[in-house]
Amino acid sequence: MTGFETERQPVQEQRNALGPFLQSLYLSVLAGAVGYAVFEHGARGLFDWNISLLIIGVVALGYWGFTSFSDAAPPMERPLRLLTLLVPAYIVFQLFPLPIFLVKILSPERGRILDSLRAVMPLDAFAPLSIAPATTFAHLFRIIGYLLVFVLVREVAARSRPWVVVIPLIGIAGLEAALGLVQNSDGALAQGTYPNRNHFAGLLEMVLPIAIACAIALLRSRPSHGGLTARYALGGGAVLSLATLMLVAVVYSSSKMGYVACMGGIFSLAAVASVATLQGGKKWWMVALLGGFFLLVSVFLPPEQLRSGFESAFSDQTAEGRLPTWRDSLHLLSAYPVAGSGFGTYDTAFVKYQTALLDADFDFAHNDYLELATELGAVGFLILAGFVLTLVAKTLRAGTKDFDQNTRYLAWGCVGAIAAIGLHSLTDFNLYIPANALVLAWIFGIAASFPSRQTTDGAQPGGLRFKGAGIALSCLLLIYAPAWILLEGKFQDDPQAEKRFCRFGVCDTDAMIASETAKHGGNVADVPTVALFEALRRDSAAPLRWCDLGDALLKSGRVEQAGSCFSNALRLGPNIPPVQFRAANFYSSTQDRERELEQAASILKESALYDSQIFYRYGEEKIPVAEVLSKGLPKDQRAAQSYLHYLMQLKNVADAMTVWDWVLSEHFGDDRLVREYMDFLLRDHRYESAAQAWARYLGNRRNGYMESNWLYNGDFESEPSGVAFDWRIESLNDDVVVTLDSSVAHTGLRSLKIQFGGKENVNYSHTSQTAFVRPGRYRFTAFVRTAGITTDQGIAFHIFDPEPGSHLDVKTEQFTGTADWKEIEQIITVPAGRHLLTVQLIRPASWKFDSKIAGTAWIDTVSLSRVE
Repeated sequence: MTGFETERQPVQEQRNALGPFLQSLYLSVLAGAVGYAVFEHGARGLFDWNISLLIIGVVALGYWGFTSFSDAAPPMERPLRLLTLLVPAYIVFQLFPLPIFLVKILSPERGRILDSLRAVMPLDAFAPLSIAPATTFAHLFRIIGYLLVFVLVREVAARSRPWVVVIPLIGIAGLEAALGLVQNSDGALAQGTYPNRNHFAGLLEMVLPIAIACAIALLRSRPSHGGLTARYALGGGAVLSLATLMLVAVVYSSSKMGYVACMGGIFSLAAVASVATLQGGKKWWMVALLGGFFLLVSVFLPPEQLRSGFESAFSDQTAEGRLPTWRDSLHLLSAYPVAGSGFGTYDTAFVKYQTALLDADFDFAHNDYLELATELGAVGFLILAGFVLTLVAKTLRAGTKDFDQNTRYLAWGCVGAIAAIGLHSLTDFNLYIPANALVLAWIFGIAASFPSRQTTDGAQPGGLRFKGAGIALSCLLLIYAPAWILLEGKFQDDPQAEKRFCRFGVCDTDAMIASETAKHGGNVADVPTVALFEALRRDSAAPLRWCDLGDALLKSGRVEQAGSCFSNALRLGPNIPPVQFRAANFYSSTQDRERELEQAASILKESALYDSQIFYRYGEEKIPVAEVLSKGLPKDQRAAQSYLHYLMQLKNVADAMTVWDWVLSEHFGDDRLVREYMDFLLRDHRYESAAQAWARYLGNRRNGYMESNWLYNGDFESEPSGVAFDWRIESLNDDVVVTLDSSVAHTGLRSLKIQFGGKENVNYSHTSQTAFVRPGRYRFTAFVRTAGITTDQGIAFHIFDPEPGSHLDVKTEQFTGTADWKEIEQIITVPAGRHLLTVQLIRPASWKFDSKIAGTAWIDTVSLSRVE
């Protein structure tokens, strides 16, 4: 059995071989279902996914309907067959109505949710374990689709020539990779037909190791008559080219974990091949060398964009937001440890435990293992893990020397594929993308087809029952998928039809509520409570369902029941801003100001999305600013600054000044805020208030400001803040370059340095400071040093009142040439009714022809002090 095509005994071949036509037909149609899912955006849309399910159901029913048991592949091993059936059976168990007392034993949190319903509606004596049965029902049919693909591929692969079943996967992945690289050639990230580049990489990383193994098998094939033929050489080269295309596409998708998974998959392939073919300690040395090689490749092969992504991820202490989500998911897991919350219900169950990134809706945990554990519980997770580990063990056994060359190579490729998606699933949700889950099911089917050491002859009752189960599941798909295809989008127009079909699991609660809301003017509070009760019964763990019912009950005057609804909503979504906002609305309507402010403050602490609505309500309800600061505003810098900005937009000076004082007392100010606040006061001509606010903000850094010196930072020891009462320092292209010089100083450590380029006769006045002053006499002083200042017009100061109607305008002497530090002194008289002085550094343009100024000047120790 050394050729690419495995030789079989004639009798066994006659019994187990699948005819070429049927083999091509089944594989082609099944590949069409997978390809449709892949090329239609990963089948994330309900319509596209049900198209794929319908095709799978047709193929499965056709296969079992037209294949007699005597023609079937060798029966699946009993443990694997049992685990295959246990996976959907467990999800059915999550959906099966159980006595309430048993639900409380198996899932106490689910029991608490059911108890909360008693306050608003009568309960049945039975209830399912799933917190959202309609969602779990839909995900059950996902599992059925995956399992049917798994079994069909296993059946075809077990009775076909090796490698035939991998050709569709390589073709689909090759097309996706080519499309991704075309996208990248236009400057976009490579992501193929997927909305998310990580899921695009997830597809390619699974197929890549199998493509590499296939290429090696082709290139190493030796027909019975001699060496490598052109057919095998061309085939091996073509498949290797596609594998290279996949790897390059993953690299240029800039999917960090996708790249790591690719490297991990290829390393796993090489490692198991080394262990299987080498003897003694050599195999472990080879594994170590391969590990070092792949580590080096992982570090140096990625392009700059991907390396930058890794650097950014490593520097982010939250792992791009994943660590807080995983931490919260562990709390969710502890709430449903045994039976889980129900397959597919993570997004609903998670909101109760979400404490970070509260403006985001987390449909997935970004860790498939953690999400599956929360949804399935320990029992379901162990069943699924047993199924996967059994297949992995079978695949590893098939990669040993006990099997022929093609089986070994194919097994090595499957090990690499499973390792790759297993790695990527640590940080993403590829297994919840239908297209990628179908590809993994296909690979699992290949793994299940590997021969075992034990052979069985003759029909077995277990095999017959398994075939019967397959036919039954196929029929279910052929009912379920067309129903969704025909009815999708129509439930919103016909809520009664939705209600009828929901009895059979085909539910669209959102469409039903949207339809009723549209009929009643777009206000959910006007929706008949019977519809809202039904929505809550279906989805009793969703806090917004409780809010909907609470609003309707409040409008109908049932205040106590409405209060229970909002209490339950806050228990199920205690940190979720939309839930808190609607609860705050309720408390506002019932004149419960303390709870209203409590909820509003909690929202403001975690989210910026509701700031304007909350602040507007504070104004409408005429809540005093002092009460807002004490109860309705969290001790949080962002919220405090947002409230101050809101008041400034309203030009509410008095309240803004109160809030500013509170901001300073809580140390929530910063340079940007004080700059905006001072501009706000200056626009209202509150000059003294602005100066006092600036002085208070400076605190210990004021250095005598408004006490001995009415100019701030006259020794230039601090960087300019951009505040109106600080220095505004600007250069003028290359003609005038103004910097702070730490090598020259009259006092302290720095001075202001002005360099003239000698190319233009510049008129410069771009460095200045405005000061608040009271009427009286002031002494202006500064120290100037010059080096090679040319022309007849040099450095001077211009001191004037920037407000219109003033005649205060003084210019000091000019400095040219070269001179050591020299003091400037000027007495300024500020008349009554004037409040501002601007001190401006100038160099007037010369009237002389071709008077291009060059040289350098330094300014230091600038002060403006009152003369008593």
